[in-house]
Amino acid sequence: MEKDKKQKNRRERGEFDLKPIADDATFRFSCHPGISCFNACCHEIDVVLTPFDVLRLKKKLGIRSDEFLVKYTTMQTYKDSEIPLLKLTVKDEKRRQCIFLGEEGCSMYECRPTVCRNYPTGVATQDPTAGQSAQPFFIIEEDMCQGHFEGQNWSIPEWKANQGVAELDELNKPWLEMIPRLKSLRLKDDKDQKLNIFIMVSFDQDTFRSFVFESSFLERFEVSQATADLIRKDDDELLKFGFKWLEFVLFGEGPIRPRKH
Repeated sequence: MEKDKKQKNRRERGEFDLKPIADDATFRFSCHPGISCFNACCHEIDVVLTPFDVLRLKKKLGIRSDEFLVKYTTMQTYKDSEIPLLKLTVKDEKRRQCIFLGEEGCSMYECRPTVCRNYPTGVATQDPTAGQSAQPFFIIEEDMCQGHFEGQNWSIPEWKANQGVAELDELNKPWLEMIPRLKSLRLKDDKDQKLNIFIMVSFDQDTFRSFVFESSFLERFEVSQATADLIRKDDDELLKFGFKWLEFVLFGEGPIRPRKH
């Protein structure tokens, strides 16, 4: 009991044993319903969401993105910055149990967030504003987790491929590369237009869709008819288009430019 209490306190403080691992090294791991610690890692959570996490989850729930944001997330900021940080909310503050954890496990397993797919692996910093590390990967070792003593050996690329992380990493890459650059903009508060646009494109995809197709957007920006047709019917393509537009809005760069009149 005392050991479990200490482990719980460490999770609450965000403290773990982090074991650096090269991307060509291997680690042993398996998680399944028969293991004694099953779902233990879904308590005391701190799940940061990416844009494609939000898109997958809200589509699975069959709701609009603005409704998803209100019901299932909290908006914070990265440490020492005004950069928005979106996290899953919890069922109760005492146990901090994931809002999607049911009696039989994760109710959203097929579209679970990237950070959940990566577990027990991670990157050297959970703060993408901090830049790159020479040794980016680590294994999260927690006393309660028995998965490290079961299953087969995995390399980091093998684990990512098996858990469906590789595809999400590639989709989110342009957005993640923008995050460190946002520091230079000195975004102040929610009244900053650039900040509002960043939040809309990144996390409120249905509002962004309305913005593109129900305003003068397509008249003001150079968007081909083929691209307009594609993003109208494909949510993934709309989000990727949004990342490109953010390059212009935030940094004056990228392929999407205002029309010349």
